[in-house]
Amino acid sequence: MAELRAARVVYQVHAPATGGIGATELAQVIARHPVATGHIDVQSHAGADAPRFARASLPAASDFMPALDFDAYARLRQAQVIWRVEVSEVAPEDLGYLRSALLIAGELAAMSGGIVVDMLAFVKLGAQDIVRELDRAFDPQRQVAIHVERGQRPFFIHTHGMEKFGHPDFELHGVPRASVEVARRLLRHLIAAVVSGGRFCEGESTQLCGFSFLFGRSECGEIGHFTAGSLSLRNFRLVAGLATPEMEGMLIA
Repeated sequence: MAELRAARVVYQVHAPATGGIGATELAQVIARHPVATGHIDVQSHAGADAPRFARASLPAASDFMPALDFDAYARLRQAQVIWRVEVSEVAPEDLGYLRSALLIAGELAAMSGGIVVDMLAFVKLGAQDIVRELDRAFDPQRQVAIHVERGQRPFFIHTHGMEKFGHPDFELHGVPRASVEVARRLLRHLIAAVVSGGRFCEGESTQLCGFSFLFGRSECGEIGHFTAGSLSLRNFRLVAGLATPEMEGMLIA
């Protein structure tokens, strides 16, 4: 049986100047967007503490999707006030907790001229980006990043952001160049399955996108690379009658 985990969403709002949002206004913003059975925590870092907190908390510029240029990253690092918005939901019945977190971060960004950083999917957002997100149909692919990194075996393909849905991230190692898009498609289907209520755990096997495969322990050697752990997809077998060379390339992953 898959482990029951709390869903967790973390946004940071990096603003260029202090002032403008007092404790009373902050409390009002939080009160407007409650979480029914979860928890909301908003912490602020201002003045000299803000750049220190930015340096300690931000991922590298190259980790963002898309990667940030020097000027964009410098604006985040030089923020004079940072609000860290963390929302958790132990047993989510819908995505209301995610919407609440987005709305709180969006309001703070709009009030302060700040930039929002999705700390789990490594994405930079403006207040208008959040408005557009809330105005259109929900798409889990916009909430989870898929990273493709050159490694020794040769491509390391993985997700960031599955913690938003109370689930470990997914990772694939040794994916050939020709099979990268096959791996991306497989991860997109896994993301959709989790958002629809699916759960996967270490030692379990499943069939998806013409493959059968096993979920194993993470093979990532970088401590802290994943915010809430990861499952490694391995032991691929073809289950479809016909397979492309790109699909066959996954058999060595």
